[in-house]
Amino acid sequence: MESTRSFFDGLNHTYLQLLKAEGELYWSVYTGLSTEHDALAHATLKRKKFAGDASRLAGVREHLAYVLAAEPSRERDALATGLRGWIRVLEASAIGNGRAAQILSELTTLDAELFAKRQAYKMSHVNAAGRREEASPSALRNNLASNADESARKSSHEALHGLEQWVLSNGFVEIVGKRNALARELGYRNFFEYRLKTNSGLTPEQLFSIFDEFERSTREAHHNALARLVEEQGRDALLPHNLAFAMQGETAGEMDVYFPLGKAPERWAESFRRMGVSYRGARIEIDLMERRGKFPTGFCIAPTPGYDDDLLGPIPADVRFTSTAGLGQSGAGLRALTVLFHEAGHAAHFANVKMNSPCFSQEFPPSSPALLETQAKFFDAFPTDPCWLKRYAKDAGGNAMPDEAIRRLMEARQAYLAYSERRDLIPTYFEWAMYGMDDRERTADSLLSLAKSVTHRILGIPGHTDYVLATPHPIYHDMAVYYQGYLMAKMAAAQVRAHFMNAFGYIVDNPKVGPLLAQHCWAPGNGATLDETLIALTGEPLNASYLAAQCNRSPQAAWEQAMHAFDESSRGNNDEPSTELDAFISLVHGGERIADSGTSLSAMYAAFEHWIEHYPARSPHARVE
Repeated sequence: MESTRSFFDGLNHTYLQLLKAEGELYWSVYTGLSTEHDALAHATLKRKKFAGDASRLAGVREHLAYVLAAEPSRERDALATGLRGWIRVLEASAIGNGRAAQILSELTTLDAELFAKRQAYKMSHVNAAGRREEASPSALRNNLASNADESARKSSHEALHGLEQWVLSNGFVEIVGKRNALARELGYRNFFEYRLKTNSGLTPEQLFSIFDEFERSTREAHHNALARLVEEQGRDALLPHNLAFAMQGETAGEMDVYFPLGKAPERWAESFRRMGVSYRGARIEIDLMERRGKFPTGFCIAPTPGYDDDLLGPIPADVRFTSTAGLGQSGAGLRALTVLFHEAGHAAHFANVKMNSPCFSQEFPPSSPALLETQAKFFDAFPTDPCWLKRYAKDAGGNAMPDEAIRRLMEARQAYLAYSERRDLIPTYFEWAMYGMDDRERTADSLLSLAKSVTHRILGIPGHTDYVLATPHPIYHDMAVYYQGYLMAKMAAAQVRAHFMNAFGYIVDNPKVGPLLAQHCWAPGNGATLDETLIALTGEPLNASYLAAQCNRSPQAAWEQAMHAFDESSRGNNDEPSTELDAFISLVHGGERIADSGTSLSAMYAAFEHWIEHYPARSPHARVE
């Protein structure tokens, strides 16, 4: 048993070092602090080769057989659990040392080169003040949703469409072909099937049986909403550059005053704390503001994931995450807060794994996208939840958002919820068709045509790509064939919310929520599947009908449900103790350290608010004209 213990501990130690080296480089490159793209590609490849080594897999199987033959004991059972975890990791990552390994190495290099070029690519649009400025994808999408000037919105649309064309002109088409070559070398039909099976344990047929049914069950509600939109605003409302504004433009600006960026860390920390979320001693670093060179969407990385070592006890996580906050953009405060809640949900997951190896507590296979994203999607719904808004949405003077404003925001969102959730189908159907193309058929023009065709089929909007190729996920290797996880996660999160509502009557500030999620959804890490965590918590496997029911609910019914939940929360036992977050939190802006929780959370909140007041002097975008 001693040799197996040494072998197992060696696996854990080596993998921790690989995760830390890659995670540190990922953070510095993806936050724009460094340009060490080659070093990151090397670290990523080193970690993938370690996890994909067939001889290592054989060694783990031999040690597991030896352990299982021994007399049951606490150590024997712990080693068996950990070794089984390693077998799942190594099987999901198996690549061998032949042609497939060579292709993976080439793809890793191509991915780093594409990302480096993308960081240097600049976009601009006409902002709310009528001036042309450099803009991130987040700013472009904010402008599309909130700018009352149609020509300004059109400038954002053209910039996003220009990014799609840039992607197609800078090697992406060739990368897709090489990804397929990798998959076929490993015995799969194409890269979509390979990635879906190894990351999620699903076949395409299983996935699309779920997605096809969701599409059918929400189709009528979606098309009815579009018909109402045309009746109220005319057919031009369906033009790509008008659509987002037509659906939410009036409410976006109206709500800004209740989502000041300076309050974002406090609203996150207090909400999570009162729901009983603990980070188990983690070190958390948060980079909230957008700027040039920073990755355009929020992300969470754990250079040291949390787990419970057999000999050393609990290992606190080192977790870092970002948001996409930008001052002066209508609707940006709510969007930034939503991203903050999303990534903080990931951080809670990584910090609360209680298995005995870091292999259970990381974002790579066999951690399925749906399992990972469920933890984030559960939380990112709170900033638009009427109960949360009644408690937390306040202007700079401390005045609460009026009920009428909350109802307008909720009803505007509910009216087009089917549209919003159906959009998540587009990247997945697009990728499945893209990887299914013959290499000779796959060109820049054919992929743009495919994006328009899929968007038309799902949304009923002609001539629109939904900017699918301006989204990072289909483009970069480790994010490819990942997007299906978001919609499955929304289905799971809706199921979890329904369970909590049935059990307790309310969720916001309910101190029972965090401990239940920690016990059933976080502690097992990837040692449990999404279905297994849902069965443990709710009593049933993934059931898409909860999300479909939300999409099909009328605004009036949604409001009545929300008010019932608020009444229940007001009658709840608010004297129950809430947890302290149990984390050392640092707020940063790139290389600048803004504040931390070393003195107290309240001192950190105040320091961040003070910093935000002076933020315009640090504006991340230079004006173009």
